[in-house]
Amino acid sequence: MSTWIAKDNNRTATDIEIRGKKIPHTIVHILQNRGYDTPRLIEKFFAPSLSDLHDPFLMNDMEKAVDRIIMAMNNKEKILIHGDYDTDGITGAALLISNLKKLGLDVSYYIPNRLEEGYGLSASGISRAIEEKCSLIITVDCGSSAITEVESASENHIDVIVCDHHRPKESLPNAFAMINPKRTDSNYPFKELAGVGVAFKLVQALHEKLRQPKEEAYEDLDLVALGSVVDIVPLIDENRIVVKYGISKIPKSQRVGFKALLEETGLCHGVTSYHLGFVIGPRINACGRLRDAKSALELLLTQDMSRARVLAHSLSLDNEARKGIEDTIYREAEAIIKTSDADQARVIILAKEGWHEGVLGIVASRVSADHFRPAIALSLKDDVVKGSARSIPDFDITEAISNCQHLLSKYGGHAQAAGLELNRKDLDAFRACMNEYAQGVESKTFVRKTLYDMELAWSQITSELVYFLKYFEPTGTANPQPVFLGKDCEVVGIPRVVGSNHLKLSLRQHNKALPALAYGRADEILNIEVGKTRVNCLYSIAEDSFLGKRKTILKIREMEINRP
Repeated sequence: MSTWIAKDNNRTATDIEIRGKKIPHTIVHILQNRGYDTPRLIEKFFAPSLSDLHDPFLMNDMEKAVDRIIMAMNNKEKILIHGDYDTDGITGAALLISNLKKLGLDVSYYIPNRLEEGYGLSASGISRAIEEKCSLIITVDCGSSAITEVESASENHIDVIVCDHHRPKESLPNAFAMINPKRTDSNYPFKELAGVGVAFKLVQALHEKLRQPKEEAYEDLDLVALGSVVDIVPLIDENRIVVKYGISKIPKSQRVGFKALLEETGLCHGVTSYHLGFVIGPRINACGRLRDAKSALELLLTQDMSRARVLAHSLSLDNEARKGIEDTIYREAEAIIKTSDADQARVIILAKEGWHEGVLGIVASRVSADHFRPAIALSLKDDVVKGSARSIPDFDITEAISNCQHLLSKYGGHAQAAGLELNRKDLDAFRACMNEYAQGVESKTFVRKTLYDMELAWSQITSELVYFLKYFEPTGTANPQPVFLGKDCEVVGIPRVVGSNHLKLSLRQHNKALPALAYGRADEILNIEVGKTRVNCLYSIAEDSFLGKRKTILKIREMEINRP
């Protein structure tokens, strides 16, 4: 059970009117707590506009990169797009390949094999560029730490444009252009773009320089939305704009790969950020986790519908296989924790021979969520240790790892996720180093807590409130679905178990009853006495449609039972 903490409740909100529409004070209160504290900012939240995107030329080296691509176009040079094997890298590569080909450029691509080459601009990718007589490499979602590889390309008379969003180390590669909003010398107004988001800014700048219609740069926002949501970037500022517009494009996308994915997943009637993150994204990621990501990229590039259907189904099969491997490793990881004192440490570091590197990030994420600790899952093979790290809020895992970089051969990532490699002989020292660093972090960081927006009585749940809650989409990191506190709710009707492990019940408060669904709480049915049991809960509000009728339903995130 976590500690429930209300977000700032010291504000007093009132109804406001924007564009002739009255916005309830409850909605205004939530938005004020999230930093949207003026009518203008609230209007921008509800009606984000592509005209509010930042000038791409504010990014370091953007002008150089665009001029170099135009030179390649004029000189009929061949370009290699070097992507990454996750959804962010794949969508970013598809975005650049599609747009550069539309401009008449000769483009090929390279996606490294996760298991054989690991993350980043690879020597094999540079060899491919040499073999294909490419004079320019553009990286997507990688390259910020590729000092040796960029030097190798330069020695072979190949220019490199790095297009990335990972936090660079102190020394930057000597690339022709280094486009990364996280550069320490960057003045770009928004630092949190995904890799595909940075690629989109390059496309946007290229269209502007060539005086192409702005609308053409926006045609592939469906790709930007998918890559951004799956990479779990904050859905605020530019990310909110491109994801909102991109999601709206997906149901009517002209990209046959999307059409095939929607058919395969049964999502032909529309998608949300949830569907991108938990239904479509895992399928795009799956092949790259198990072998290589070429089929996922082919799916997003093909114009053959029958081929797209075959590829989409193949990715679904890969995803099922991935789930099986992941579950096995997760059970083994939990067994290690139970037979050791691993969860007593502030950073849980688990390692075992033969663990599949492709799923270790997901395993680390599950372990981290279960124990509310940063977690690192590592695979042992000969003298090499490779793996992935996932973290908890307010603990920057990449910063922690960088503190121990003297023990590592490779590492890189974000505040909440990282990859790393080290020698087996240094594993114990690394474990000690990480936990020594964590001891310097405030202890409250490691206490599980759940934030909710405000307490809300059933009487305040109106049709107007439900209407405006829908407009918080796309929801995700930094813009979660609003969560409310319900107190002293009486269980009425007959509770029952639905799905695999969910509890369906009705809750009454002050003579108003609402249906509710408590996820993963089926066991609680044994602790409920109808008419007597009362609960406190954290819940979100959704609308359920059945036979053309809409009804409000409470989706319970956490529940505390008060037995009579």
